[in-house]
Amino acid sequence: MPAKLGYRLECYFGLIGALILVSCVIVAAFLTPGYDPRVDTVSSLGYGIAKSLFSIGFVIGGSLGIPFFIYLERELENIKEVVRRLATGVSILTSTCVALVGIIPDETYIEIFLIFHVFVASIAFIGSGIYITLYSYLMYKAPKTKLYAGPKFKKVLAYYGFCINIPVVLFMVSWSAIIEWFLFFLIFTWVIVSALTLLKFRYFNIAGVYYRKSKYPEALKRFQEASDILKSLNLDHDPIAQTLQENIEYLKSKVKK
Repeated sequence: MPAKLGYRLECYFGLIGALILVSCVIVAAFLTPGYDPRVDTVSSLGYGIAKSLFSIGFVIGGSLGIPFFIYLERELENIKEVVRRLATGVSILTSTCVALVGIIPDETYIEIFLIFHVFVASIAFIGSGIYITLYSYLMYKAPKTKLYAGPKFKKVLAYYGFCINIPVVLFMVSWSAIIEWFLFFLIFTWVIVSALTLLKFRYFNIAGVYYRKSKYPEALKRFQEASDILKSLNLDHDPIAQTLQENIEYLKSKVKK
């Protein structure tokens, strides 16, 4: 099915981007002599021996976050449209700032750079708290919304998202290095878990149709029955019939494995 990869590619972007960012930052911390996360901030890695790795991680993570959040917005439709649009706008701005955090300091204009860095880093943390709260609200409301037919997010993920605001406030008040590290991991853990949740569901290019892998045999049976009905009505050349056939072929290949 030609559309199956493209329809989910943005989801992989978010997962891979978050994993690369976290991995690069952790490795950079280990490679930096004398680095102590209890007293040294995440941003201080941008001045160390592994600053290139730090930069690569943030640029990739922030850049790949943009298509992921656009994908997430598309999945959370028919709940609260104003909240959904606001969440996406904030997440795109935040992802841009995350990428800008990766800019390597220019020693010639260090004072101007520090002002710029603090600005984009602050937006990255505050913005993350805002968009995670908004998306978590949509995830929480989804099961109660009749028109919603997308992936079913667990409530614990929504509660987790709501609680992220506590360390956001604590960090913005204290600027503590250990709280910054804690918040850093909380934010990208939420992104990773959200991406994995989306990947558990399969969208079949038919409005409102999602199935877990364990339900593929059931989906195959239903699609075959629908296809037979369309054939009996001489509608086997209709676009929906072609979409059903593509899904049937895809499911057959997966069920046989």
